[in-house]
Amino acid sequence: MEEIFVKEWFTKQLRQIFHVYPQASNVAIEVIDLKHPDLERYMHLMKNQWNLKLATSAYSCTHDDIRGNHWEAYFICKETGVLFELWKKNDEVIAYEMYK
Repeated sequence: MEEIFVKEWFTKQLRQIFHVYPQASNVAIEVIDLKHPDLERYMHLMKNQWNLKLATSAYSCTHDDIRGNHWEAYFICKETGVLFELWKKNDEVIAYEMYK
């Protein structure tokens, strides 16, 4: 999964779900380990939902909006899309989604 796709996914989700409108230049993306501590804390949510063997990569995206809110999302990806996303606003988990 390419970083560009993940960055676009993050930006699209921020706009459509949370009504936050970041510019691409204000979004940071980082490749992270599938065993990242923030992902590990929520692995129990993912059990029996999909096969972790499909996961090929994980990413973290961040954005600070004009209201001073810090947005952060973690994505576990497979070759053809996103398997799991976890959203934080100001370090508080506000949403997660699993995809098959």
